[in-house]
Amino acid sequence: MRKEKILMAVAALALLGSAGGAQAGRAYIGTYTQEPTARGNNHGEGIYLVDIDDASGAVSNPTLVAKMKSPAWIAFSPNKRFLYANSEIFDYEGKTGSVTAFAVDAGMGALRPLNVVSSGAAGPAYIEIDRSGKFALVANYSGGSFAVIHIKDDGSLGELADQVKPDGPLNPAEASDTQPGQFAGSDHSGSHGHMIGMDPSGKYVIGDDAGRDQIFVWTLDAGGKLHQVSVTKSLPGSAPRHFVFSPDGKMLYQLQEQDSRLQAYDFKDGVLTVRGGSIFTLPDGYQGSNTTSELLINKAGTRLYAANRTQDSIATITAGKSGVSRIANTHTGADNPRSLALNPNGKFLYSLNQTGNNVVTFRIGPRGVPQPTGSVMALGSPAVMVFLPN
Repeated sequence: MRKEKILMAVAALALLGSAGGAQAGRAYIGTYTQEPTARGNNHGEGIYLVDIDDASGAVSNPTLVAKMKSPAWIAFSPNKRFLYANSEIFDYEGKTGSVTAFAVDAGMGALRPLNVVSSGAAGPAYIEIDRSGKFALVANYSGGSFAVIHIKDDGSLGELADQVKPDGPLNPAEASDTQPGQFAGSDHSGSHGHMIGMDPSGKYVIGDDAGRDQIFVWTLDAGGKLHQVSVTKSLPGSAPRHFVFSPDGKMLYQLQEQDSRLQAYDFKDGVLTVRGGSIFTLPDGYQGSNTTSELLINKAGTRLYAANRTQDSIATITAGKSGVSRIANTHTGADNPRSLALNPNGKFLYSLNQTGNNVVTFRIGPRGVPQPTGSVMALGSPAVMVFLPN
């Protein structure tokens, strides 16, 4: 009887530990590294695996699982068996950035390198994998292009399938709709691909060109070629950076890096139509310089989260048929939020503070506004965070 009671007590403790959620989730975090051809003042070493507590959202135990140069963005394949990371560098094969393919150990989280290929141009800032898992879509910021790279059946990367380098007249390098001190200036001497991704239907590919103040929409054919459907001009000098879609795919929300504004668009048949006026992501009365970085949307499509750099806050924005409206700004807890991440259940938000060298945890509170939990994990120059499936 005594032995049975002891066994029951052990089982109960195990259940309590499981319910507490310790190490209930994991994520990969890409970091900027110190190397002479890009940003020199960085402190990361590559891609880290971290644990996430389900109850508190706390991030802990960073373990380096892939030592590589500046994995500025990382993305899973649709089946989660492979991970792809772009190195935002300028010297791969002498003149471009690179993309690395990894096989994912679902049990341990280890990453096994498969191969490395050129991103097609210098300084790749973003990568996404198409719905079929056959192509990697890459936005090359410094090289000013949007590239499509074949993915082989074994998950490794193949040859370049296509590359679009926008040309033609440039918009004036000035902002026409800003308040004093809010326009930080930008390099508008040519194209700067900042993001490329698909709409929820998987039919269209969208690309943000921050240098030309343009949003491109293409279709992607079976061979990996991009075919232009439409081009939309944003405000001169605004620098469209990141976008998200509403869950039904009928609305696109565009975050503009240089004028700190967010613009809503109707999206139909690959064409964008402005929906209402744009709004500032900054607190009322703020007069300092600022640039924005990341934009997220919750699963319900009712809240947007935009990261402000220099001013260092997360703007909470309501979204819906009536338009968009900023309702709060929450301090990021450290300098220069390079990106934000929402955990899969939508309960926690993370600010990856690049020059603050940490990851700060927020709980999504009343009205959908992030509230700091007090959990801060030190990590050198974090850039992007993606969650492993449970």
